[in-house]
Amino acid sequence: MNIGIIEPHSSGFLEVLPEGEGSDYWQITAIHINGEAFRPSPRLYRSASAALAKAAQIYDWIADHKHEINNGSCYCSPLNLLLWSQAKVC
Repeated sequence: MNIGIIEPHSSGFLEVLPEGEGSDYWQITAIHINGEAFRPSPRLYRSASAALAKAAQIYDWIADHKHEINNGSCYCSPLNLLLWSQAKVC
């Protein structure tokens, strides 16, 4: 049984999951920064390490461009993906 991976990164963490039972492909579930979850458009990666590396790039982009995320979503042209955020739960 494959389980997901949660890896600390800077002041948050990265979350990746296998595509399905027995699959070798992984997807980024969320990038967590300061209690907010950011979710990228779905893509499959050939390994957990590739998914975590891309998630780290996304995390760094969000940290530098958080002001560009309007109304909970934005298009990240350098990484060619759509991001949307889930606000903190109080």
